[in-house]
Amino acid sequence: MPICKEPTVFSLSNLNPLATMPHEHDSTQPVLRALLYVGVFLLLGAGVFVRYVGPEAARTQRWRLWYLLSGGFLLALGATLYGVYHLTWMLGDTALVGSYLLETSQGNWLLLRMGLLVGLLFMSMGWFRLDRWLYPPLVLGLLFTLTLTSHAAGGGPGQLATGLAHLAFAVVWGGSVLALAVVWPGTKYDAVLRAIQRLSSLGLAAVILLSLMGVYLSWVRLGEFSNLWNAVYGQRLLLKLGLVGLVVGVAAVNRLWLLPRLQAKQAKGLQTVSLEAALILGVLLASGFLATTEPPPPASQSAPRVINIAETEGDKRYTGQLFSQGGLIHLYLDLRDAEGNLLPTGPSLRLEALQGTQLLQDAKGPFYKSQYHIVLIAETPGEWLVTLDLPDKTLEYTLSVAP
Repeated sequence: MPICKEPTVFSLSNLNPLATMPHEHDSTQPVLRALLYVGVFLLLGAGVFVRYVGPEAARTQRWRLWYLLSGGFLLALGATLYGVYHLTWMLGDTALVGSYLLETSQGNWLLLRMGLLVGLLFMSMGWFRLDRWLYPPLVLGLLFTLTLTSHAAGGGPGQLATGLAHLAFAVVWGGSVLALAVVWPGTKYDAVLRAIQRLSSLGLAAVILLSLMGVYLSWVRLGEFSNLWNAVYGQRLLLKLGLVGLVVGVAAVNRLWLLPRLQAKQAKGLQTVSLEAALILGVLLASGFLATTEPPPPASQSAPRVINIAETEGDKRYTGQLFSQGGLIHLYLDLRDAEGNLLPTGPSLRLEALQGTQLLQDAKGPFYKSQYHIVLIAETPGEWLVTLDLPDKTLEYTLSVAP
């Protein structure tokens, strides 16, 4: 596995056969992404609530908020760390965790994310004088590391900026709702009312902006309207939109029915706020699965994302697939005889991928009899020229790599 900032080579060797099985049905990454979103929303939601939405309520419920943000920190940090471990496990050598974090740009961004999580953990309660100035840019920095590992990263500066803004507004509003759902029991009536009033005004603006940005991002990723129900990405997007619709409906009830009753001192509880918070958690879980689902390729895309390989050398035949998945270039290949049986062993094969000045390469023998699995980490999405060196011939392909 080479990952290069310069046209040099860094390579993995000695793949573990247990870790080189196909991962098309691996649900670990979606679950980790969902937990990452939940953790970040809890951590940042507590910080936003303390400063801007419910400072009066926060003064009497500091320990509840501390439990909330520390739990969010552990979720986000744990999801990030285990995600790195799982990636190197997929590549076949978990001893490469340190090399991945230190020697790749993706790993560097994850190290930055973990550092920001630690800093925001201690700043979220507003105990430091300068944190009102430092907190917003640190929040944006953390959210930027999430955006860089999402679909928006492959769509150019426009999608990247829109994705970051979409995530920021969602965290400010949705995270504050989660914090309010935790602190309202036992909080004084006037403090809860002030928080609800601010959150109601914030929610109206956030819903409008989130809707506009969400429509734009969904449209550019779907490409065609029919992909909304024909593609897996579209189906998962429909699930998320359904949950978002429920959240907006409950938020409307809170604004139009609950807030006037609170102002008239007729409401005894905020169960609808807790329901809204539970639905937001559902949206975050759905977002985790959506973020790890590859959007349908555009109709104009010239390079495929999956290439079937069937090449004959004398009385032997190489069959398999070359494909991209989650920023990785995978090669699965079998070497069989004329009758279709796996050969007892096979030669070493070399796989190279080139995009601009980035050169990735790895040479490997079979992990079992004459079965091969070679993985390259592509730093940037787009079209890559992939070369496969067999003993007697060289094959060239153009492969489209998604983020």
